[in-house]
Amino acid sequence: MPWTYIDVLSYSRIASSVFCLIWYFAMVAAGYIGFVEIMWKFKSRPKLDKDDSRKEYEGVTILRPIKGIDPELLSCLESSFCQDYPHNKLQILFCVDDPSDASIPLIKKLISKYPTIDSEILISTNFNTQTNRSDDHYGPNPKVNNLAKGFVSSKYDILWVMDSNVWAASNLLKNSVKTLNENLNNGRKQADDAKRTVKLVHHVPLALSINPSNNKDDNEYVLTPIQSDDDDSEALLSSGSSRKTRKRFLKKFGAKLDEMFLHTSHSKFYVSLNNLELGPCVNGKSNMYRKSDLDRAVSLIPKFQNTSPFFHTPSVVRDAQYYSSLGPGHSIKFFSRYIGEDNMIGIALWENINGKTGLTGDVVIQPLSGVDNDVSDYIKRRVRWQRVRKYMVLMATLIEPTTESLVCGIFGIYAISTLFLNQWFSGWLFLLHLTIWMLIDYVQYYTLIKHVVTPVNLDYLPSWLENIPPVNRSFLSWLYIWILRELLALPIWIIAMMGHEIDWRGKPFKIKHDLTAEEL
Repeated sequence: MPWTYIDVLSYSRIASSVFCLIWYFAMVAAGYIGFVEIMWKFKSRPKLDKDDSRKEYEGVTILRPIKGIDPELLSCLESSFCQDYPHNKLQILFCVDDPSDASIPLIKKLISKYPTIDSEILISTNFNTQTNRSDDHYGPNPKVNNLAKGFVSSKYDILWVMDSNVWAASNLLKNSVKTLNENLNNGRKQADDAKRTVKLVHHVPLALSINPSNNKDDNEYVLTPIQSDDDDSEALLSSGSSRKTRKRFLKKFGAKLDEMFLHTSHSKFYVSLNNLELGPCVNGKSNMYRKSDLDRAVSLIPKFQNTSPFFHTPSVVRDAQYYSSLGPGHSIKFFSRYIGEDNMIGIALWENINGKTGLTGDVVIQPLSGVDNDVSDYIKRRVRWQRVRKYMVLMATLIEPTTESLVCGIFGIYAISTLFLNQWFSGWLFLLHLTIWMLIDYVQYYTLIKHVVTPVNLDYLPSWLENIPPVNRSFLSWLYIWILRELLALPIWIIAMMGHEIDWRGKPFKIKHDLTAEEL
């Protein structure tokens, strides 16, 4: 008997429901892996090993690339000096491109405050104010160009690369070196006979919306209220008087949305993907690896060019050979061709020397201005990096909407309603799904907030962390920001997927098929 249209529709509906149900549980499971790990390993700051007088510590070079003055820059940079680590095993290099950069007087103040620590400012040569380029220009990525002199000048093999706008607790360095040397992940020993060992240590990136300091001389807060890697391109929201009205209403929500995103969805799946070890998932705010490992990974690119999906084009192979021939530390210059250098460094270590990433149970914090960072700023940041990720990790970017509460819930509730409730969609069940998702995010959010502000196992806490706004925020205020963040997630993804141009530091770029960046 031939199938009717109704039969085809019925079977198609059942098949799609089964697929959606499997996908729903897979996404929920991935989220819960991250949530449980955060509740277990990030509930409190990892303890410092105080009984270590007999230990022989390995030297570490901390590299801080700097451009301009970000909110609370001084305390963010000072956190490098306040690490609980032997001073004679520490080198701190501040990398600056422009000799007239406004941050230099602040850095000099810090260096004079800690004379027992080997620290210095490295400034690029022949900086051209018209082109904003110096002799240290190897590709379109200004962060890598700025860092290159630090890699070459570093006297230790272990490098800790930290963005200038993040603050780190005093236990991070010791925990990170231990994680790198002992092959750990969130304090757990990894199998010594495993195919991969930890070659890159990273930390969960968080942001905090902070209020202006009462100190009238606090120029760090007022000079650059939005992080320096943002561009000055036209806002994505429509122009005109209606836009001005919306901006007045939503002016204070940009930093809060960043804070909400990083404390909930991002951290949950960031931790989960690190544990699942499907591939490197690295944010470049705070990374530690060995200079020798990176040199070796780049030098092996020609050997693996026929099997690598990322490093195989003739120009990529040629540059890898060239920079490897220059000597120790020059391999970082190879990554100046990529906008997402953090992801590509992780891939090189993963592919070529069987490395993997490890977390320490710690976070790094970026303070953001809570008064003049509006919703359009948040949208621009998210669109820009979604477009970068679209080219770097296309499949992960395509499925990203299904990791969010609304789309994931639509998949799951449609499937459950069809297969078990004999209806298309249960609104009450969807509301229950959203409520559970929201409560989990709420618990996770304040677990990470507590991790940040609790002065336990900590030698230094800046004043802006002593009474942060989230501590006194009401549940309804938190819920309003959470709902706004969830509602914006899908439109941001659609905008990012429809466009190809990436506005970065006020300049348009495109990503080529070999993942390198080209300025338009």
